[in-house]
Amino acid sequence: MANLGLGPDDVRRVRAGEMVQTTIKETSERELAAAMAFLVKAPVATLVSAFEVGKGFANDPQIQAATEIRGDGTIEDFKAVVLQPGSDSEAQRYRKAAPGDVLNLSPGEIAAFTALDGGTTLQPVEDELRRLLLDRYQAYRAKGLAGIAPYARANGKMSQPADDLRRATDAATVTRRYVPAFYDVLMRYPAIKPAGLEEHFFCIRYAMGGRPNVTLRHRLTLPVDNAYVAADREFYVSHEYNDMQAIAGLLPIEDGTAVVYLARTTTDQLGGFGASVKQSIGRSMMSKQIADIFEKSRAAFRKH
Repeated sequence: MANLGLGPDDVRRVRAGEMVQTTIKETSERELAAAMAFLVKAPVATLVSAFEVGKGFANDPQIQAATEIRGDGTIEDFKAVVLQPGSDSEAQRYRKAAPGDVLNLSPGEIAAFTALDGGTTLQPVEDELRRLLLDRYQAYRAKGLAGIAPYARANGKMSQPADDLRRATDAATVTRRYVPAFYDVLMRYPAIKPAGLEEHFFCIRYAMGGRPNVTLRHRLTLPVDNAYVAADREFYVSHEYNDMQAIAGLLPIEDGTAVVYLARTTTDQLGGFGASVKQSIGRSMMSKQIADIFEKSRAAFRKH
């Protein structure tokens, strides 16, 4: 906690059951960062087991479906990916895809969607989206950050989620200092897989801003003596933001598990005129959303 700028009073507040939040420096004007620490009155092993199988997804009101992807993956793994809500409008966005921030697509993906027949039926668009997700999942699983295709933006620009995630990992100095093996995993996956590493992949469908948003998430855990370090990395997001990485330390204490959590999200909708104000508002909204999800999770553990 001290490495996140939290002091002895904050430690006492966490032990007393409070959720303590702090501000940390973003790596760019396009990033939102949040850090917090809190106590869960359950053993570390219980939290890790629940995290690995995705039990916490039920505590996020925006999540409509979450499916685990195993092995090489198949199109069937993405059958829960449907363009709801706003099916017709969203389908037309894909059919008329162009460089910009309406959708996160590579040049090749844009070409695939615009090559679909000019009709209005939903099925071809959803089928192409499922192929996109399978391709991106397989590329990341084979090459890690090097396998993440860029997003085509206006005026010939490209946005590189892999670069965002490298910066987020490099900025996690606590991880690099205390768990260098996990830092290496995040930087060099899949070339680095230390003993004890557990990983899971999920395809998650949100309702966000009245639109369907689909993400691919890599979830990792690694034991460190009697503690654990865990991470969530969203290496593809269909719109709204570019990518996300969250790292947590799960530390056993006499009252249960102390969780120290750091999240970084990048979006091209920040930056430019008024960047600091937009960043401040976005940071506050993100912190509140994360805190609400964790409060629901803590309440669920107390019931058990």
